[in-house]
Amino acid sequence: MPKTANRARRTPEERIAELQKRIEDIKQRAERAKAKKSPALRYMNAALRSIEKAQSESDDAATRKALDEIRATLAAALALNGVTVGRAAAPKSGGGRRSSGDVEDLAERLLEHLRAHPNQRGEEIADALGTDTHTMRLPMKKLIEANRVKTTGRNRGTRYSLA
Repeated sequence: MPKTANRARRTPEERIAELQKRIEDIKQRAERAKAKKSPALRYMNAALRSIEKAQSESDDAATRKALDEIRATLAAALALNGVTVGRAAAPKSGGGRRSSGDVEDLAERLLEHLRAHPNQRGEEIADALGTDTHTMRLPMKKLIEANRVKTTGRNRGTRYSLA
């Protein structure tokens, strides 16, 4: 069915919601660009990612709580500069292997997201889950092989939905 036919069926509220989401995405991209330009904000963002990695690797609850407080302070300082941050779902690894549990957890999160938001591209899914397409690749491949997810399109235009 042509794209214009789908647009005609949407209610004004649906179109407004879609436009608001697109505006929010543009704002977030602008904030990320601002953070990349300022050396101080870049270092704060890097520190935030390091704290999140330390939290995910820590087995001590008291240490995790202290790191969470530090993270909140850094996030507040970034917010004062107009940069919003979300909690990283799966920090990028330094080349190490992920546990099978980590891969399965991300696979479950992918399935939940696809139930609510079918037919999205990889970048859209990664942004929504706070990860990157490289981190998603293995869990998504396993879901496709298990016939739980189907794909349409090719390369960056590939769209994912539940099988």
